[in-house]
Amino acid sequence: MTHDLRFPDEDFEDEPIEVEVSDAPGLIAQVRMSREELREFSDEERVTGVRITTMLREYALETVRARRRAREAGQAEVAD
Repeated sequence: MTHDLRFPDEDFEDEPIEVEVSDAPGLIAQVRMSREELREFSDEERVTGVRITTMLREYALETVRARRRAREAGQAEVAD
């Protein structure tokens, strides 16, 4: 590789930088909602101060954990 004159040598470190790459990177998901559904989340966000993304993550985790507990207890699936 040849030297790129746009980047002077002082822009680069002499020592390599060690980084750790996660085995499980974060998830970015698109969630489609109706205007009314989004309005409900927005209203809740204004009242509680909890961001919509936090609400969705917490509710999703609550559902997953409830289903797991039900399976482990030998119960029927938790209704959606």
